[in-house]
Amino acid sequence: MYDILILGAGISGLSAALHAAEKGLSVVILTKGAKPDGSSNYAQGGIATVTEKSDKFQFHIADTLEAGAGLCKKEPVNILTKSGPATIKQLVKWGVQFTPSPTDKTQFDLHLEGGHSHHRILHAADLTGKEIMRALLCELHHQKNIDYLENCYIKDLICKGEGKNKRCVGAKIIHQKSGVVESIYAKATVLSTGGAGRIWQYTVCPPDSCGDGMAIAARAGAALQDIEFMQFHPTSLYAPNLKKPFLISEAVRGFGGILKNFKGEEFMNQVHPLHSLAPRDIVARAIHSEMQRLGKPNMFIDLGGRTPKDIKSHFPNIYAKCMEVGVDITKEWIPVVPAAHYMCGGVLVDTWSRTEIKGLYACGEVAATGVHGANRLASNSLLESVVFAIRAIDDIEKSGLLKDKITPVKTTKKETVSFTKAAYWKKRKKLLQDAMWTHCGIVRTVAGLNQGLKMAESLEADIQSAIKNRETENIHFLEFLNALQVSKMILIAALRRKESRGLHYILDYPNQDPKTKHQSIYLGDKK
Repeated sequence: MYDILILGAGISGLSAALHAAEKGLSVVILTKGAKPDGSSNYAQGGIATVTEKSDKFQFHIADTLEAGAGLCKKEPVNILTKSGPATIKQLVKWGVQFTPSPTDKTQFDLHLEGGHSHHRILHAADLTGKEIMRALLCELHHQKNIDYLENCYIKDLICKGEGKNKRCVGAKIIHQKSGVVESIYAKATVLSTGGAGRIWQYTVCPPDSCGDGMAIAARAGAALQDIEFMQFHPTSLYAPNLKKPFLISEAVRGFGGILKNFKGEEFMNQVHPLHSLAPRDIVARAIHSEMQRLGKPNMFIDLGGRTPKDIKSHFPNIYAKCMEVGVDITKEWIPVVPAAHYMCGGVLVDTWSRTEIKGLYACGEVAATGVHGANRLASNSLLESVVFAIRAIDDIEKSGLLKDKITPVKTTKKETVSFTKAAYWKKRKKLLQDAMWTHCGIVRTVAGLNQGLKMAESLEADIQSAIKNRETENIHFLEFLNALQVSKMILIAALRRKESRGLHYILDYPNQDPKTKHQSIYLGDKK
């Protein structure tokens, strides 16, 4: 029995664990893989907050609302931006080393990114996520009341009661090396399992970003919100022989990188007043459109306006990775293509990260705080992850949950899962990924979404077959089930939104609906 069970160990999960441990609470963290785990470790650009003298909270708020295409929730945005400076101080206290200003080592070096009106992106070279993860994990080792379990797959949440009286008391987990199923109980559970980028064929997300947390929350009865808004990062590195996807940070364009086509034309000049620094949804659609118009597999970023020394010092990791595939970015244009990157919706939470289920919280990419609206402003996500993780722990402490008496269910039967039929379930998952990319990608149509939904429903026959043949206690089946359930809910949510807004661009409804609102969806809902 723990005070707090944290599912996922990216920046949000680790921040929640450290904040809880500092309050003297007992914590257990579970990760799907080995540490460092999750998308956080791959975050390049940085973390946005107001530190520059000429910058103000209202400017950061305005930029966030503008990028969110009219669908941001104002209270969470206000909380996010005004919590920024204190959050940075906390991260520094935990040991995070942000890149200092080259002219004043007592100040931070600040990048500019698309959609931002001021330089406000703190970074650690171009490996900000990796640096934050390093510091948090190092700090974690100094805390005696945190247990850390690696290679644990979440099977389902454990809940008691029904309806408004439903209470989350822990989770059933699978030890991936042995297949043994174990129940872990806690007074409060925090979902920080990350996003769902791996549901799409082309993505820059790691393999564990396949919607597991959204699926288990939905099966427990929690609402998902705004899940039609998947952000496709406009600039992943186009290198067909590259085994792992690689992101070209938005900071590259903020540093002076210009988007060009094969002819050297700056095509963004005709698309948006901010040109190559337009919000991500606009840039991604413009690149997609230009690729289709010219029949080319990618576009380019030209950094020719900066010196080789500046490029190497600001983007050492990006420079090294591009050199691996034979592209010297100090001399050549960077080939780029859009890819699924960040889920702006997720498990519906309030401003204290509470879900509809008592005792269950969600933070980080798995959560729908309303901060991002229909399109995430660059580098707001790392800030959101820490701010709302800390708020979750603060609420747990004052809510009375820790005083509840929870009685674990004693079991004598040993539960296990199998690891068979991996190829079978991976093949079906690949069919689903292809369908999501083709029919629920950067540009959508009603006919295409219906075709994608039809494909998802046809794959449900595999689920029924597994149930009939008692083959559901299989980890590869469970991964496919999660991906399928979340994909189907995304398709239904996309069909319900009869307008084009932010990341959801549908040719049948090219205009915005002035009466637009947030959309909540539950598992089992029909279109």
